[in-house]
Amino acid sequence: MLKRSRNRGASPLLLVHGGAGPTGKKSDVIQEKQRVISEVVSRVWPQLLDGESAVDAVTDIVKQFEASRYFNAGYGAVMQSDGLVRLSASLMDGSKRKFSGVQLATHMVHPSQLAYALQSRPESVIGPLGAQLLARELGLPPENPVCVDQVKRWASSLEPSDEAPDRHGTVGAVVLDAENRLAAATSTGGNRVNAPDRISDSATVAGNYASLCAAISCTGIGEQIVDDGLAVRLETRVCDGRSMIEASDKMYDEALARSRNYGWIGTDRHGNWVMYWTTEMMTCAAMSRDLDEPVVG
Repeated sequence: MLKRSRNRGASPLLLVHGGAGPTGKKSDVIQEKQRVISEVVSRVWPQLLDGESAVDAVTDIVKQFEASRYFNAGYGAVMQSDGLVRLSASLMDGSKRKFSGVQLATHMVHPSQLAYALQSRPESVIGPLGAQLLARELGLPPENPVCVDQVKRWASSLEPSDEAPDRHGTVGAVVLDAENRLAAATSTGGNRVNAPDRISDSATVAGNYASLCAAISCTGIGEQIVDDGLAVRLETRVCDGRSMIEASDKMYDEALARSRNYGWIGTDRHGNWVMYWTTEMMTCAAMSRDLDEPVVG
């Protein structure tokens, strides 16, 4: 359990996470996740300095995470109990107060692309069939999101085991750009122990939210995040006058009292940013103009 925060980081500001959970014994996976996170931050940060928008930046970041087999999103997503990969992702543009997301999409690697496309449409959230139709309309070919590692893990999960669960995790990004615009994006593959068609928090306002006041992306046990309305409640507290750090301190204490297992990254419009988690670990990083190098969770 750890809290990391900084008062008034200079814009642009970039926060990313690769999932929260128990540490377990697979330190090599955690190291690979941290390596990928560092590489993604290094690629995107110069673009933000050059004026890339918050919406484009968070979409780009999440898409790069979805292409990695080390996260529970896109190509690395877990297979649910029936052996099918179902992906969910969302994006919120704080300047427009527009939330867009897809739930339980199949036969694709980048559900974040569909969430991005929905930013310019009247619909906010679509389900599996809508995702397939939108992908076809956008000219996105069907893709197999299953990697060999996940097939092996799914097969082993069919037998009782005392081994610790995967170190994979939901991915997310929060950005305050050079024009002081806020955006947040989150993507996940769900959980293999849950029933098929189980819906996660990632494509709801509980798991991902942004406004003129704040932007937040969450990770952890989705049902707990939904029950607590985590992202949108944090945003409300910030809009009511707290800084992101003050609001997160309050939420962190409440989460510990409820024995919650989740984490979040977030910033307010003034650049007060946080990386908080109640689990054993959360792979994450933060970068702002006044930092010499990224702060790693």
